Amino acid sequence: MRHSKQWAPFIAFVLCTILIVEIPFAFGLFHTVQEKMTDRLFLNRPPSQDVVIVAIDDASLLEIGQWPWPRVVFAEALDQLTKHTDEKPRAIGVDVSFSEPSSIGSVDDQALVRTLEDAQARGVPIILPIDVGSKNQLISQPLAPFLPSTKQGFIDSPIDGDGVVRRAETRRGAYQSFAHALIGGDAPDAYRIDYHGTNGFVTVPFTDVLHGRIPARIFANKIVLFGATAPNLHDFVATPFNQMPGVTLNANQVETLREGKFFHDVDPRIMYGVLALIVLLTCLIVRFAKRLRTLVLSLVVIFFVLIIDASIAFGMYTIVPIFYELLAFAFSIITALAFHYITTAKEKAFIKNSFQYYLTPHVIDQILKDPEKLKLGGEKRNMTILFSDIRGFTTISEALTPEELTQLLNDYLTAMTDIIMDENGVVDKYIGDAVMAFWGAPLDNAAHASDACRSAVLMMKRLREFNAQSKTPLNIGIGLNTGDVVVGNMGSRKRFNYTVMGDEVNLASRLESLTKYYRVSILVTEATRDAAEKQNEGTQLHFRELDLVIVKGKKEPKKIFELIVDEPSEVLDQALEHFQSGRLAYAQGNWDAAISAFQKAIALHDDGPSHLFIERCEKLKFHPPEDWNGVYAFESK
Repeated sequence: MRHSKQWAPFIAFVLCTILIVEIPFAFGLFHTVQEKMTDRLFLNRPPSQDVVIVAIDDASLLEIGQWPWPRVVFAEALDQLTKHTDEKPRAIGVDVSFSEPSSIGSVDDQALVRTLEDAQARGVPIILPIDVGSKNQLISQPLAPFLPSTKQGFIDSPIDGDGVVRRAETRRGAYQSFAHALIGGDAPDAYRIDYHGTNGFVTVPFTDVLHGRIPARIFANKIVLFGATAPNLHDFVATPFNQMPGVTLNANQVETLREGKFFHDVDPRIMYGVLALIVLLTCLIVRFAKRLRTLVLSLVVIFFVLIIDASIAFGMYTIVPIFYELLAFAFSIITALAFHYITTAKEKAFIKNSFQYYLTPHVIDQILKDPEKLKLGGEKRNMTILFSDIRGFTTISEALTPEELTQLLNDYLTAMTDIIMDENGVVDKYIGDAVMAFWGAPLDNAAHASDACRSAVLMMKRLREFNAQSKTPLNIGIGLNTGDVVVGNMGSRKRFNYTVMGDEVNLASRLESLTKYYRVSILVTEATRDAAEKQNEGTQLHFRELDLVIVKGKKEPKKIFELIVDEPSEVLDQALEHFQSGRLAYAQGNWDAAISAFQKAIALHDDGPSHLFIERCEKLKFHPPEDWNGVYAFESK
């Protein structure tokens, strides 16, 4: 249930983002922008080798004379192309209107008619332009004498909303297009022009053709198009590249039909899925990328995949609406970052409010940088638990005014808390004068046992400094245990605490209460001692084995150790050796030898545990257990 609640806002956000980014595609918003991006893909199309343009250019106008030219000029130029039967063109298209009689007279028209008939006889089709209206009605066509020996086709193309010609038609009712009349064959009624750029075709001046200066092989088996390229003739059309001569536009249409490969758009249903996938992947990357470098690299990869994918698809004559993909990608990044910022800001505020009083600012900063390190739900971890308590606190509290007691307790707890937090610990709670702390959460800490032990030693040393300055000296006991516990937010929905629970926690508390009994400052379990010795680096920790006991409510005996606060010395080492000798004799039931060894330890160091064991040996000496094995069982907590 908790995981579903965490995912629900993210899933809802992703679904909303998908809906938003698909609206522009569904309604064709930004269609012109998409078309212009697709236009860029035509820049590197290979030039055509099968279409030749005979350009009515400035050089031709200068040499031949003012426009319009006599029709005999066209007749002579066409004759130059068709008279070589072995190197004749496949077809010729003349993008010049011959719908009105020649101003020179019928002789001029008849010269062109004879040439058209000769071309037909030589097997070279010639196509002339017609004008067909939007309602498929014929508006104008060549003069009647020109019709029998030629084919006709409409020359104009549909214009997009931005004034650019991107598509062409093959038919309008009963009429075919100029390009289709040249090529013939099967073709769709409408198609996207496969532009080969402004310099994609071999182009020769009209005047050079007229005067036979171009070898016939240049035109052999080619589609030849006559048309105006001179700026003063004003036959230019807006294309994806620039203003293009109408004859060059015709050439691109002819080449598209000749190749017979037509672009088609991706199925909209597929695009809806692609856009949804882009949004999902982008949002997931933003959500789960833990490092900025990973985030940026992943997003850059997606960007280039989209670009390369569109380019590959284009090479397969498929138009991928790359703008809508990039729009979905960019919008997803922005909204996902905003969503991530809002949710992480709330999460960071929650973390800061939850932990600011019992975690160091450094640890909080680590969690805020990577909240994934923090699991707020209950989880099982191996940790070290500390309990400390002021001995005789009731007596102390009775001797002080409330104000004095509060000040004393605050000063003491501040000193102890600072040490715990400086040593990577978490103050779980204050229970009156008692302190409960733990190591190993919320951040992983491979040295939690050694950190906890070092903290306990520093707490005792700090207490000595505290007592030297205080009018009311304090004496405390500390218990430490290491083991598997459950850690997380515990409590109600409205009020909870980040804490630990389990038998190992209870054992640490019992050890703290036993410090007074054993007359030591710090008691730890064998698990804590072993882990601390394995983990510790730098500061040397010193332990001595105190006893083998069974605490109330347990059946298995536990070794307990004192964590020694005093620095090592020759006297202390000798006292500890005598103590261990006494414990060995004690475990063997050799009471007198044990008492003697403990007395030697006391003589050297006034050893507290040795006093306890002498008292215990005196009792056991007169009432020795029948099955003595060195294990002492506590009857109370």
